[in-house]
Amino acid sequence: MDLTFERGDPDAPRGHALVYFRDTANPEAIAATYLILLPVSVDLKKYVPPFLASQMPTGSQADLSAFAFPPAPEPVESHGYLVSIADARDDDLIFGGNRPLADAATLMGVIGEVLNEYGERYAARQSSAALGQPEETQAEAAYAVDDVLYAVMSEADQLNELTKLTGRLRFAAEGGDTETAGDATAHMRAIALHVADNRYIDRLIDAALDKSEAGGQLAQLYLERAYALYREEYLRVKSLDEDIERAGS
Repeated sequence: MDLTFERGDPDAPRGHALVYFRDTANPEAIAATYLILLPVSVDLKKYVPPFLASQMPTGSQADLSAFAFPPAPEPVESHGYLVSIADARDDDLIFGGNRPLADAATLMGVIGEVLNEYGERYAARQSSAALGQPEETQAEAAYAVDDVLYAVMSEADQLNELTKLTGRLRFAAEGGDTETAGDATAHMRAIALHVADNRYIDRLIDAALDKSEAGGQLAQLYLERAYALYREEYLRVKSLDEDIERAGS
């Protein structure tokens, strides 16, 4: 089926998209859902009790690497709201056409078709990138796929991932492994796009790249500060800001 991209490139889907429909009876009424293509496959059978596993679908039907949620579009306040959200999250924005919004069963089938088409376009783009693009561009494409996963993580999971990446970056920087350091830095910057600016992820990266003992201590302080902000421990944040100022002086 034809997809009307109002934001994004139909030949280079991002892997995450808002899809909306207008009501045939009232075109001012709008409902939307969200498409996600995960960078890893998920076998549902691994996450259900053994006595239920035999009742689960097999093959590609058991793979949850691409899905739409909610499964039927839900009402949203306006088209302008969707545009602002898509801009803020760097999502594709797709118009699915005029449909009877009260007919959820039919809309679920339509969304399935949209998801299939969107997935095929994304797979085709990734295949052509792997075959014909320079190595640097392939790496950028891989990080773009990871960006989809970071976007749907909770902040707690994002901070846990940052903690692991900071350790990897420190180890690589101290050992002179520029390739691993560059990879860890790229992933940390991808996560930074999805957390508040006051988490100071750029400063965390700079500190982690500093091979000195002081750099390691400063990186640890920035990590603790990000966790304290997440937990809304503002007295702790104030104390850490003072420690950071002393460590950087």
